[in-house]
Amino acid sequence: MHWEFVPTYLPAFWRGTVTTVELSILCLVVGGVIGVLIAVTRVLGGTPTNRILGIIVDFFRTTPLLVQVLAWYLGSSALGIGLDPFTAAVVAISVNAGAFISEIVRGGVLAIPHGQREAALSVGLSATYSVVAIEMPHALPSIVPALIGVYIVLIKDTSRSYMVCLLELTRTGAFISNQEFRPLETYLIVALIYFAICFPVSLLGQYVDRRMRRSGLAQERLFV
Repeated sequence: MHWEFVPTYLPAFWRGTVTTVELSILCLVVGGVIGVLIAVTRVLGGTPTNRILGIIVDFFRTTPLLVQVLAWYLGSSALGIGLDPFTAAVVAISVNAGAFISEIVRGGVLAIPHGQREAALSVGLSATYSVVAIEMPHALPSIVPALIGVYIVLIKDTSRSYMVCLLELTRTGAFISNQEFRPLETYLIVALIYFAICFPVSLLGQYVDRRMRRSGLAQERLFV
């Protein structure tokens, strides 16, 4: 293997990495908002609302993210909106992440004993206040480790934006590989960068999980 071309492309690798990190953080924030809103609506909205939103959530959870990215990008152009690659990637990945996050949050809330809501209602508090201000904070110890796991997956999922020509890390690697005809070396560097981003987040998730268990705040981790 030959590595003499790498110093020339270090700025490109850096820009691709920054784009990947920015995209992943933005999608986690937007997806988190979407997920919480869906979860609260399903918990409080009654059976018809729960079923309709459940079908929508299952659709986004069970269809390939790559197809969703292309659908948002090409569909927006067909409708005359014309989302740029970064915006299309943010929308597609955020909605997809929101579907998974909504199930994690909903599962955490439903795991809280129903007596807490009954007690809140008995003293005149609303059901919405009970879910958002009482039940959800109590569910956080079980939810947080799972959300960290979602973020690790989300970082890797940003590579799907490769297909809409967004110069994130994977697309940058493809460009360098085509320029230098060194695919093995190039994609090895790309893989190492992904590892350098995801591994500390993974360690953080394990640390948080252990602390929650030791403190007795979380008896078991939620998997969706």
